[in-house]
Amino acid sequence: MSESSTLDAGPVTADRNAKRYFAGTHRTRHPGETWRLAERLFGRCGLTRVADVTGLDVLGIPVWVAVRPMASTLSVSQGKGATDVAAKVSAAMEAIELWYAEELPATPPGPVGVAASSLRLPYDVMSLQRAARSLLTPDTPLDWVPALVAGEDRRTLVPRTAVAISSLAAPVWSVPLLRVSSNGLASGNCPAEAALHGLFELIERDCTFDLGDRPVSTRTHIAPDTVTDPGCRNLIAQITSAGAWLELVDNTRDPAFPCFVAYLWSPEDPSIYSGSGCHTDPATALSRAITEAAQSRLTVINGTRDDVRGTLYRSHRWDTQRPVTPPDRLRSWDQILATLRTARFDSVDEEYRWCLRQVRRQTGQPVLEVPLSTDDEPLSVVRVIAPGLRFGTGDECPRPVRAEES
Repeated sequence: MSESSTLDAGPVTADRNAKRYFAGTHRTRHPGETWRLAERLFGRCGLTRVADVTGLDVLGIPVWVAVRPMASTLSVSQGKGATDVAAKVSAAMEAIELWYAEELPATPPGPVGVAASSLRLPYDVMSLQRAARSLLTPDTPLDWVPALVAGEDRRTLVPRTAVAISSLAAPVWSVPLLRVSSNGLASGNCPAEAALHGLFELIERDCTFDLGDRPVSTRTHIAPDTVTDPGCRNLIAQITSAGAWLELVDNTRDPAFPCFVAYLWSPEDPSIYSGSGCHTDPATALSRAITEAAQSRLTVINGTRDDVRGTLYRSHRWDTQRPVTPPDRLRSWDQILATLRTARFDSVDEEYRWCLRQVRRQTGQPVLEVPLSTDDEPLSVVRVIAPGLRFGTGDECPRPVRAEES
């Protein structure tokens, strides 16, 4: 656990939800154990190979890819981590969770063609992630799937399109209603770990929702050389020793959920790449942001991901001038930690329940879960839905500058 202002969240637990691995993440199993479990799902999920692409870049931060040739969404998934084992597990888990969401039964195990207004839902359907120019109303007929009200002993329903994902062309035009994305889709060693990971992603996307509207000159930046967490310091050292430029932004919206954004640039690939991370532990959030920025960069260098746009490889996209972080907006890591209200947890179940309370207090609505795996499977996959949390730019974290700064 990093140094920060903490609240004692309870006694040490000894169940399967207890945290046991802490290198850049909090997990209930060592990545090597998770890898052995994930391998049992490769054949079922159509995962044919997992490859190390770290050496394609000069940074040396581990990034791996996992390939599913018959996928109906992304056939190539990326994974990053503090170690090679963690990165390859990350790639495989992302591929596996996508398969589960793709394979949601075509016939919903719930009401078909029913409007939200005729159901007793504990949330507002209009606060779900809606598509651009959505025509959704409470009276729109929808297909539904069962869901759990997270942290409570009761069930509800959510629209099937809020859970299933596919990139296949539809045979007929459909009215734009809910946004199709993998936001909140997650996997883990146990249900609580998977759900917690999905919830952190939802909170992270909410924090970065309006990032593009905030000029660089108005953001709070962290001086990289002041970061004291050993894992993050090692990542920063790798980047700076490779001659790359790194910018760290404090993008925290709720002091209970540290959220950071990292930007990378280097002369041999003069474009700005970004990554973001959110967690109850500040160091873990920062580590995720840095490694995700490295992953974003390698995704373009590698060029195998299905949704990489060809325009990214045209010279006019390149930012040939080394970016500059406004010196008057720099803060030390200790100054950032002093603004946070974080808690220490010994189990992912305990942490998840605490996070649920914070989110409900913020949105006024419950968090919902749709389990996609069964209890007898080696790993857990879940779709988490948090009505009221915002979702805008997806994985992108724009870095706009004002005219006078460009």
